[in-house]
Amino acid sequence: MAFTETIGLPNTRGRGPLIVAQIVDALGTGLFLPFAVVYFHVAKDLPLTTVGLMLSAAALLALPAGPLAGPMIDRFGPRRVVVAGNLVRVLTFTGYVFTDVPWQLIVLVTITLAGESQFRPGAAALVAQVADDGQRARWYAMDRALRNIGFGAGGLLGSVLVTWGGNTGYTGVVVLNAVSFLVASALVATWRPARTPVTDPGPAPASGPAPDPAGKRGGYQEVLADRAYLGVLSTVCVFALCDLALTLLLSAYVIEARGLPAWQPGVLFAINTVLVMLAQTLVAKAVERHRRPRVLQVAAALWVVSFLLFAAVPAERAGLAFAGLVLGMVVFTVAELLQAPTSIALTVAMAPAHLRGRYLGLEELMWGLAKVLAPVLFTWLLAKGPGLPWLALCVCCLGAVAVLHRLSRVLPARAVRETVGA
Repeated sequence: MAFTETIGLPNTRGRGPLIVAQIVDALGTGLFLPFAVVYFHVAKDLPLTTVGLMLSAAALLALPAGPLAGPMIDRFGPRRVVVAGNLVRVLTFTGYVFTDVPWQLIVLVTITLAGESQFRPGAAALVAQVADDGQRARWYAMDRALRNIGFGAGGLLGSVLVTWGGNTGYTGVVVLNAVSFLVASALVATWRPARTPVTDPGPAPASGPAPDPAGKRGGYQEVLADRAYLGVLSTVCVFALCDLALTLLLSAYVIEARGLPAWQPGVLFAINTVLVMLAQTLVAKAVERHRRPRVLQVAAALWVVSFLLFAAVPAERAGLAFAGLVLGMVVFTVAELLQAPTSIALTVAMAPAHLRGRYLGLEELMWGLAKVLAPVLFTWLLAKGPGLPWLALCVCCLGAVAVLHRLSRVLPARAVRETVGA
């Protein structure tokens, strides 16, 4: 058995430029993402409250970008949309260097987030086209592992730049991020898929839109008529909130609500990152023949366990609290490893080829809504009581388990399980 098969990697032959583009894109994003708030505060001399309002306003304004990306993917093909999404961010990150006016920065951040919302469903649809039969979940798992590696390496490089370069270092981080998006765009734009004999009307080649066997294109009205998919979208929103709890809630909970040492969240994030890098493809391979709704139910149940562990940590005993947090983080990460590739593979499997972009566009909208809702919800609940955010997330996950139980009875066979031709 080949080593790549043993560790759960998909067949990447002939798709090398796409893999390199993923790594370059993640490396550039990792350069900037950890320093986004600090960059606008330090390099642009804006108050933290202004930065917070600016980022929240931009996230809200960019919400329609995901659904708008759907028709573009279905019409022009995902490769072109991925390239366009990266080029948009080349322009906006270049623009950051030349302005410190808040309203102009809001415009640039809004366009940046719109480009991200265009890129993500485009990249998911591109993977759906280039992946061999039965290997989509592996591709999504590999993409996630590569992004974690890129984020980690980019974060380390960014730390060096801002430590030694001051304001100039922050500018260097932004410029290098723009360059990374440009390189990734060039790699995807110049790549051409290998020509293979067509034996069935499956996914379209990555350079163009998917065929519509009915001879016409449906719109969002057709997608919204898929009641089973609406149920899936409700679970996507829940899982997005769970995922965002790691970055938006955990540090504030550990340091502010529990009064634990400030080094603990960094170690917890490192544990999560390392586990994703090492285990994501292995987990995807292990569950690829299991029923997707059942895998997602297990992920939701594990999240409930992790949130209860987080809620139970004692404030007065730092050592015991840290042990509980580490155990909770390991369980949290296992839930992530199960959910992330399975959820996106479920969406792609449910979508007719000519509507795949729209299905993924609505999934992106759910993530956008979660990003708008999570900061307000988490901080409000945290102010009411340290354990309340975690208990609220437990209730949401139990609701997702119930929805998935019902969906498992009505989903089409191609959506339930990874099979050849899925």
